[in-house]
Order: sequence, then C-alpha cells, then structure tokens
Amino acid sequence: MYDNLLQLINIHKSFPGVKALSGVNLTVRAGQVMALIGENGAGKSTLMKVLTGIYQKDEGEIIYLGNKVNFYGPKSSQEAGIGIVHQELNLIPQLSIAENIFLGREFTNKFGCIDWKKTYAQADKLLAELHLDYDSRRLISDLSIGEPQMVEIAKVLSFNSKVIIMDEPTDALTDTETVSLFKVINKLKKQKGGVVYISHRLKEIFEICDEVTVLRDGQFVGEKKLIN
Repeated sequence: MYDNLLQLINIHKSFPGVKALSGVNLTVRAGQVMALIGENGAGKSTLMKVLTGIYQKDEGEIIYLGNKVNFYGPKSSQEAGIGIVHQELNLIPQLSIAENIFLGREFTNKFGCIDWKKTYAQADKLLAELHLDYDSRRLISDLSIGEPQMVEIAKVLSFNSKVIIMDEPTDALTDTETVSLFKVINKLKKQKGGVVYISHRLKEIFEICDEVTVLRDGQFVGEKKLIN
C-alpha cells in the first residue's frame, strides 16, 4: 500500500487568454481526507478535470499508486480507481436507482440477459452501506431533492475506487444524510482509501478532513494538517 495514493505536482493549465492553474500541488494519502478549498475561480474544478482526464495538463506530473499516469477521459480514470461525485448529477431520471448505479455494467445471466435480481440486490447492498432506506427499483424522477445525490455517491462506491473526489457533496443533503455520508467516509478511511473533499463549509472540513490544500487564483497556497 502506498502512503501517497495520488500526487499532482506542479500542474499548469492554460486556456486562450487565461492561466487557469499555475504550479498547483495536491497529495492524497491512504486513509486520509484532503480538503480542497478556495474561492470560486480558484481552480479547484479545473484541477479535478485535469486529474480525471477531461482536460490535459500543460505541465506537471500526476503520480498514482507510485506510477506516472495520464488519463484521457473520465472512463480511464474511473477504471483505474479514481471516482468523482460531481455537483451536477449524472443520472437518468427515467431509469431506476439500480439501473443508474450499474448503467453500462449490468449483471447478466448465462443467456446474456440482464440479471435483474442480482442488479437490485447489489444496488440494495450499496444503499444499505449508506444507511439509506431506498427501494432500488424507484425511478430517479420520484426521489426528493437530496436523494439523487446519495444515489450518485452509491454509484461511485460501486466502482470500489481507491481515491474518491467529492465536490460539494452535502449541498443538497439533509442533516441525516450528511451523517450517513460521513460514516461512509470514515469507513473508506479505515479501508485505506483516500478522499478529496471540496467544500465551502468550514465546519464540515474540520469535522471530517485530516488535511487541507488551499488554492487561490489558480495557484497553490499551501497544505496543512488539521487538528480534529
């Protein structure tokens, strides 16, 4: 097991007329939650898009599990074990919770047909890990405001990711759902996973995070341990 699961070193990224990232560093350690904070426009989202291959960096290195890597899209980073819970949910309202969680990765039987019994059972298991009393047969369109966010989190957990990025994960959650999420994060820590936690809620950061990385205007300000 690598102590440093993931390192982004001296990352630069420019767009026409804009220097979005200039010498940014980020380290994610096994069993730790790294808060990533900064004002809107600080470069947090751009950095995560560089990490997951949506954007290609201009300079710098990405080291994952001890190896230099470059991802060329979210699918390749996801398959490598880096999951991301976006603010903008990537769910299909007309499909069920289970169908959304395993979309493109459906369980099949010996006849090549979808094994619905296993699909629903596996989805129910993931929901139970999040302490969610949802029926995985429910349509996404029938869920209340915070519930799709928890489904998105369950979907990311289904990939058994080693590093999970959570972008403002509690914005639409109730207090009860937030408690459930924090229990899952603590479980991931015990399993030596790593979490990048992006949030503007300082109370949450001090409650759940072990370290913090600060960005300002696309530049790395510093990294510091937190005293919980």
